Amino acid sequence: MARYHDLEYEYEYEYEYEAPPPLLRIRVVHGRSWGADREFEDEGDFFDPVPPPAGARLLTRFAFGGASLTAAHRRTIAQLAKDLLRDGPMGNLDCLNVTIVGHEDELGEPARFGALGQRRAEAVTKALADEMKRQVARIPAASRPRGQFVITVQTLGPTRPMRSNLTADGRALNRRVEVTVGRPGLCPDVT
Repeated sequence: MARYHDLEYEYEYEYEYEAPPPLLRIRVVHGRSWGADREFEDEGDFFDPVPPPAGARLLTRFAFGGASLTAAHRRTIAQLAKDLLRDGPMGNLDCLNVTIVGHEDELGEPARFGALGQRRAEAVTKALADEMKRQVARIPAASRPRGQFVITVQTLGPTRPMRSNLTADGRALNRRVEVTVGRPGLCPDVT
């Protein structure tokens, strides 16, 4: 147990198979300066935040239980499509790998974890493909990318939170899709 002025805190670790992250237990003791000895106890989420991959584009704040895209998501997707087409594979044998990963907060039924993150990732994938088709129609034929875009869609459910799930804002940021773009390279099926 550590003590800093009148604030005491202790870590409770419970080791169980597939247990949730340990809780941080905080006990505040009000001393004589407050007029009376009072104690207050609360438990908080204790976790290691997982930052998104370097260079990832984030689409956050999905509605609870939903996979619908907002206007802000659509603007991000339009810019992403523009960037992909500008920097895309120009050779016939080149590929550009794009990874789209859906995430969730920790609320809801554990048996259903993963399904919602997958639906969010698929919604972003469909919108990105539609936007790329729309933008390709505006590019002169000689300037269009001639390679392949390989899009990998997956979900990690609620296993990699960026923020604590104790606050509404933290949960909203954890309901996200991360889009990571690799570097153009030779397609793996080409020998």
